[in-house]
Amino acid sequence: MNKRTVIIVVALVSILCLAVGGNLYFMYYLNAQEPPLSSTRALENVIRHKIRHLKPAYLNRNPRFFMYRNKLLKNYRPATYENASVLWDIANWWPHENEIYPLYDSSMGQLLQTLRNEPITKVNNLSRGTQLKLLVRLSNQQKVIFKPQWYPRDIVVEGPVYSGKDRHIAEVYAFYLGAVLDLRWTPIVVGRVVNLKTDIYDKGDSELQNTMTITPGDNETEQYCLFGKCHYCNEEETVCGDENNNIEGVLIYIIPGQLAKRRSPWQRTYKEDKRAPWEDDMNYCKSLKGKMETIRLLDLIDVAIFDYLIQNGDRHHYETREERVVLIDNGKAFGNPHKDHLDILAPLYQCCLLRATTWERLQVFSGGVLTELVDRLTKNDALYPLITDKHKRGVERRLLVIFAVVEYCMDREGEKMFKNL
Repeated sequence: MNKRTVIIVVALVSILCLAVGGNLYFMYYLNAQEPPLSSTRALENVIRHKIRHLKPAYLNRNPRFFMYRNKLLKNYRPATYENASVLWDIANWWPHENEIYPLYDSSMGQLLQTLRNEPITKVNNLSRGTQLKLLVRLSNQQKVIFKPQWYPRDIVVEGPVYSGKDRHIAEVYAFYLGAVLDLRWTPIVVGRVVNLKTDIYDKGDSELQNTMTITPGDNETEQYCLFGKCHYCNEEETVCGDENNNIEGVLIYIIPGQLAKRRSPWQRTYKEDKRAPWEDDMNYCKSLKGKMETIRLLDLIDVAIFDYLIQNGDRHHYETREERVVLIDNGKAFGNPHKDHLDILAPLYQCCLLRATTWERLQVFSGGVLTELVDRLTKNDALYPLITDKHKRGVERRLLVIFAVVEYCMDREGEKMFKNL
């Protein structure tokens, strides 16, 4: 065998070895399980890809939407009433576990009108919590909570997702969004314009009056302002009315029954230089599945979806009623319409579990109709319009992200991710 032949044989053997090795590597690569995502940043890249390739069903209007729309519009239509006391009793009978009001009830339109119209008879400071709130009594001693306006509608709250004071309109929006998504776990809420002199100061006790300031104005007028009593309340930060001392606020119907407060497993550290374990561990949910009942976990995942839509990233604790999660304190929503904090959805993308009913309901409101329906439902509220067009676009944009995250989870878990609990 001459030298040239040897070189050719060696070359052919080398090529054959490379081909066999390449095929073996390729087969290994195909059969190897895709490693789990290591960070939220990696997940964001996957979600962006998923959004670009969403099915048309997620982008178009669902024909079933019209049936739901008509029923909801009828249910929340304002209705006249004769006896507020009877309606208070009805509302106090409604709650069952964490469902605060029924899906449809002819009394709802009347109840909303009582909250809008019944006179304020007594007002006290409500000192618990970090935000300014008042305990208000309406006719027949019915107690409700009042939260005042701090910001105009178009304010953009910069900083972390939990920055700033409560946005009063978020409480009203949360109530109607819960009704639309059949997450009827929020208190019943209406917007209302009150007068800081005649409705608050004149009806307040001495403690409340001592947390208000009165400043002489032009033409023998007086300006009334309120700083209240709470963890962060102080005389340097007051809410004041207009030239007539009128101020926007919301009345929140107090949920009957006993509520228990619990620390969220996805609580933030509220320190810029320190991250919580769940923020860096994409497998964080594995340990929770062994410690927490599935129904509680599903409740918290529903809450995460709800909070993500409105960008409430401040649910450091959650409340339960009869061992089921309720949606209390939704005021930290709608801070920045341009930002979508994906980590609010951590319970969903880390656990990859979801109620089948929640998934079905979300799909009903595809194609931009979610904010359209909430907008129509709130047209009779004193604070309409509740949110700006930028915030509406933000809600619709986030719904697409939720669809994409569910698709990501379905790639991982298949249909078994959906639970009937």
